[in-house]
Amino acid sequence: MAYASISTIALSLGVLGAFVLLAMGANNFAASQIGKFEIAVFMRGNVNLAQAQALAASIEKMPDVASVNVRSREEEWATFKRSNPNIESAGLQSNPIPFSMVVKVSDASRTTYLANKIRTMDGVHTVNDGRDMLGCVMATARVVRGISIAGVIVLLITAVFIISNAIKLTLYARRREIQIMKLVGATNWFIRIPLVIEGIVFGAVGAFAAWVLLRLGGSYVSRLAERLPMMARFSSGVDPAVLALVLIALGIVIGAAGSFVSIRRFLHD
Repeated sequence: MAYASISTIALSLGVLGAFVLLAMGANNFAASQIGKFEIAVFMRGNVNLAQAQALAASIEKMPDVASVNVRSREEEWATFKRSNPNIESAGLQSNPIPFSMVVKVSDASRTTYLANKIRTMDGVHTVNDGRDMLGCVMATARVVRGISIAGVIVLLITAVFIISNAIKLTLYARRREIQIMKLVGATNWFIRIPLVIEGIVFGAVGAFAAWVLLRLGGSYVSRLAERLPMMARFSSGVDPAVLALVLIALGIVIGAAGSFVSIRRFLHD
């Protein structure tokens, strides 16, 4: 029964931990994609470098603006000519590209607001904030976050239920010993404390076993990520030591609570 309880705790917490790590990785990936969105600002043709830099300084002072980078017209023109080598022979000799800048936003939810504000500034011709794509990505991130939270809650409740039943079966196998101890005059706390300590030990050992399983699975995924770089973006960012402490603490709490609640039935029989 002890082996059954520990293995049940290990598998339950292992499934819960794996889902939490996967959910955190998915949320981190969604957040990283949102953070890549930028506002592209294109100046009018008559704006010179000094005016573009002054406008960039004004934009950088706005709240929620992380940085502003003014692009070089010469570098943009050289890049355009490399991709279109026949452009000069076609009659376009001078550089027609206006000054532009890239605005990085610290809060992605403020991207549309800042883009609309930049559009009203003097010298600005076009502002591209990719609002349609940003809206889709942010909506997807909210769905992923909602599913993650709901899944963690459901799995946590399921794990508590399964672990409590496993501990209850362990106590049921010792019901005769409990009855004998009551007959010889043992108090309820004298009976309860060793069984609660046993539940704590089962929970801690099972949680450690779950951590070992997660570490083995994480090592396999890391080797797989070397072949599939896309998987490296789904990192949960959780330190293994922190994961071990959280799992062991959760196992101890569930084990102690399960033993404490389950023993009440046998003490009142």
